[in-house]
Amino acid sequence: MQYFVTGATGFIGKRLVKKLLERKGSVVHFLIRKESEGKVAALREFWGVSAARVQPVFGDLTTKKLGVNTDDVKKLKGNIDHFYHLAAVYDLDAELRPIGSRYLDGTPGPGDRATSKRSIPLQRVRTAAARTTVRVAHAAGRRAR
Repeated sequence: MQYFVTGATGFIGKRLVKKLLERKGSVVHFLIRKESEGKVAALREFWGVSAARVQPVFGDLTTKKLGVNTDDVKKLKGNIDHFYHLAAVYDLDAELRPIGSRYLDGTPGPGDRATSKRSIPLQRVRTAAARTTVRVAHAAGRRAR
């Protein structure tokens, strides 16, 4: 089974990927910003697997087609069995407008998924800081600093 995960570097995402990798023969492709490339080795160590089992896909959630380059899309097309979308804004102090609605909505469009023409399961996880719940989180109080 091959998975595509956004938000794999986050608290929940790291643990989800670890669980997915416990499944025999599983491979996880995870979206990561190019400027975060230095995190990949530590993530693989946390997950306890080789590069063959977890493969970074460089892109940007806020851009069309997740900012994934054409060559990577071609490699992934037809090979992804399940898509987990966990990426979201985690900064409760973030301004809503500059972030952009695509990021806050937490939903890549159907054309943005690195998938095939077939229908695949899409799991979305929204955090307290996703979408309009940012205002609720602010009203409930901020984390202690």
